[in-house]
Amino acid sequence: MLMRSDLGNSKNKNMGEKEKQIASDSLDVIISSIPGLDIAWGLSKALFGAGLKLRQQRALEWVGMVRGNLGIFTKLLLEQEEFQDGFVYALERYLMERNDKKRKYLRNIFLNFARSEDKSDFELEKYNNVLENLVEDDIEVLKYVDVKTPNSYQIFDDQKGLENISNLIHAGILINDPAARYNSSDSPFVYTSNFGRQFIKYLGSWIT
Repeated sequence: MLMRSDLGNSKNKNMGEKEKQIASDSLDVIISSIPGLDIAWGLSKALFGAGLKLRQQRALEWVGMVRGNLGIFTKLLLEQEEFQDGFVYALERYLMERNDKKRKYLRNIFLNFARSEDKSDFELEKYNNVLENLVEDDIEVLKYVDVKTPNSYQIFDDQKGLENISNLIHAGILINDPAARYNSSDSPFVYTSNFGRQFIKYLGSWIT
């Protein structure tokens, strides 16, 4: 026989399952309203269906990105196998990402992948892997990088900034310029790599 507390726990569990079902139904309704998305979504559900159920809000964010950019995510695009492969890969990474800001950047990177004319040449995996290994302070430093001018320049003198610059150099976004300088500052002179300039642009317009 169930005790009163057991009845309460059972009721809460049923309510939680009901809420998940409602979210799942809403997600399915949204997906069915977007022509061509069913194939890519079906592949995703087959590969990591449990993850979609456990991270419903993130899944809704991802689908919301598609629905909000139907000018980009056309039926013709959604039916391309090359795009579908990228969709499945990027969605899995998105579901795993804990940081809200990084999920925003992942969406921006994927939007640029969707816009690209040559998707096989778009380094989607590299952009996502680099983003995964950066901390928020690293990304803050990128706000001060001029992506339009690849010339060498000095960014910070403080120790915290130096550590972030070092991280960005290791990530291949910045390149250290070892040329001799006349000033006595310990700050490194760096310039952006071709990859770095593209990466910064893909993070979002706020950074440029």
